[in-house]
Amino acid sequence: MRERLEKKRLALERKMRNRKLFWSFILCSFIIFASLAHLGFNSDFTRLTDDFKSKITPESVLPTFRKPTTIMLLGVDERKDDVGRSDTLMILRLSKEKASLLTIPRDTMVYIERHGFQKINAAYAYGGAKLARKTVEEFLGIEINHYVAINKARFAEVIDAMGGIDIYVERDMHYEDPWDDDGGLVIDLKQGLQHLDGKTAIEYVRYRDAEGDVGRVRRQQAFMKVCADKLSNPSMLIKLPELLGVAVKAIETDLSSREMLEVAGSLKSAESAGNIKTGVVPGWLQYIEGVSYLIPDAERLGNVVRKNLGFDVGKKHFEKLANDYTPGSNAEYYDVNPNPEKDLRLLDYLERRKLDLSNNEL
Repeated sequence: MRERLEKKRLALERKMRNRKLFWSFILCSFIIFASLAHLGFNSDFTRLTDDFKSKITPESVLPTFRKPTTIMLLGVDERKDDVGRSDTLMILRLSKEKASLLTIPRDTMVYIERHGFQKINAAYAYGGAKLARKTVEEFLGIEINHYVAINKARFAEVIDAMGGIDIYVERDMHYEDPWDDDGGLVIDLKQGLQHLDGKTAIEYVRYRDAEGDVGRVRRQQAFMKVCADKLSNPSMLIKLPELLGVAVKAIETDLSSREMLEVAGSLKSAESAGNIKTGVVPGWLQYIEGVSYLIPDAERLGNVVRKNLGFDVGKKHFEKLANDYTPGSNAEYYDVNPNPEKDLRLLDYLERRKLDLSNNEL
């Protein structure tokens, strides 16, 4: 009985993991574009793009990292006369055939040096990638080796260069903010299968409903999967020269060209091995003085980072972190990570309950 239940649990866990498999593959694709664009920009961009298809194919062998490397991925919403905020923040851990990706929701409450406890996306606004990096390192107890920042405005141009995407919009989405985006933001998407260009694709991933960051993270996952599916299609090879020219303007990074190719190679190797794991910071959703926050569950976060994703962080760091975060009585718990320990406890309970019932007379 227990063996059969354990097999079912493992099958369910694999299914949940496979649903998220393409989440990180989109990042691989854009890093490939950025690396090749940098190579061309620094040498002979015209020659590279003209001869691209003869040298780079889906079967090309890419280098991989020799030792584990951690990269901070930022989706930055830059605006006129404003450095912007990191509305998308992910931590990617890569080794030769393994990839782990942790999403930190923009509403996550963290301590920012010289600014106190605030939403994590404010760190980039206060001190760019340098302060964002320091904030994440102190929050998670890890060392970040590199960063990649993607300009969301330029990202729309990348989607246009791809020819747009087809995605199912789960509901009518309407939102207006006259004070947003240097002249106002208007989102008006209809339910159903829609073809989105760069502008409307960004509106889709930015839309914020009653679910707050929870719904936005889910839509970002769906969006990334659709993009990954399209980018992995061999027909996209024809569009790659144009994508290269756009991507070099959209991405800022401290990775060298060689290192960017190693990122792509490591992700490709991990994807082929079926060894890509993803996670999201768990915690409590709460409004504080009218502002929404995700109050981290430090103990559970430690399990996700250390056990689920395999980051090398001591348990004591998260025990200390737990003292900094206490949810209010009106908080709602949020955790979308697979929880093997909880599943096993439930299976044990169900087994014991069945045995207890079998001994009772009806």
